Amino acid sequence: MNEQDYRSNHAPQNAAIPGGDNSGYAPYQEEPRVIKHSGPGIASFVIAMVALAGYIVSFIVAGTLIAPVLDETGVLKGETSGAFLFLGLAILALAALNVIGVVVGIIGLALRGRRKVFGIIGTIINGLILLLFLLLFTVVLFHAGSLQ
Repeated sequence: MNEQDYRSNHAPQNAAIPGGDNSGYAPYQEEPRVIKHSGPGIASFVIAMVALAGYIVSFIVAGTLIAPVLDETGVLKGETSGAFLFLGLAILALAALNVIGVVVGIIGLALRGRRKVFGIIGTIINGLILLLFLLLFTVVLFHAGSLQ
């Protein structure tokens, strides 16, 4: 009598036999866990894309408003305050949108049990846009004294 026969003959009726494949009990099947994307992460990514498109559109619109008042040498010859006002307000509004995107992205990264891909991408894009905005603002402030 070998060990396999002993286990199958002396095991209780409903007990699982260690090492036995035909014990009546199926081995525990672990279901693959489906992890959802984080909602705030997706929102951060969408905010980044909307802000990026907004920057592109605002620069195009400001360029078309300024183009008719330039002369052949590239010097402004007329009233351009409306174009510059539009561009400034649009950039400030989009920068505020980027701040919201960074905050929402960080919230998306802090959620447990969720995928963090969109949160990472949204936070990085919004952060880079804010960094470029602050860099542009700093350069303009440094050169403000040299403008005539």
